[in-house]
Amino acid sequence: MKWLTDNSRLEKIPEKNKWLLLDNELFKDEDGSIYMTPRNFETDNYTIPDCFAVIAGNKSAYDVRPSHIHDFACLYKQLIKVELTEDELKEKHLLKIYKNKIICENIPVRYLALKSATKSFADNLFKRAMTATGMIPSKICNLYRFAVCFNFGWYKKHGYYDLDKIYKR
Repeated sequence: MKWLTDNSRLEKIPEKNKWLLLDNELFKDEDGSIYMTPRNFETDNYTIPDCFAVIAGNKSAYDVRPSHIHDFACLYKQLIKVELTEDELKEKHLLKIYKNKIICENIPVRYLALKSATKSFADNLFKRAMTATGMIPSKICNLYRFAVCFNFGWYKKHGYYDLDKIYKR
């Protein structure tokens, strides 16, 4: 498992207290599946309740990509699965280096699929994504994984994602 892209650039949305991803982010899971958090997705990065903030510290201190993929899964109960391999992404020039950053161009919708996600799968994916950064201490990974057990927002009714609108703002 590994991150195929660097961190997305983020744009602050002050009126919503959220951030807008300006770049696509790709994560390759332990089974080889590649999941995408698309550009124009709105996130609050890590949601850390005050009771955990004392232990976890500054939520901006860690790589925020895992929070993006988890937020997407929680919001839509789905993940965007890329139906291309890492090599195919490179061959099609969809995964490349630009200004010393590994970026992902917009992947045509024909190469994307929506995969249903259970809460357990989303939470475990979150931990694997944190571990894959290689930068988040294991005690923080374990703490955050434990904390998402109490994400009761999962049980709110949410709509399904429309891949036809993936790159529109």
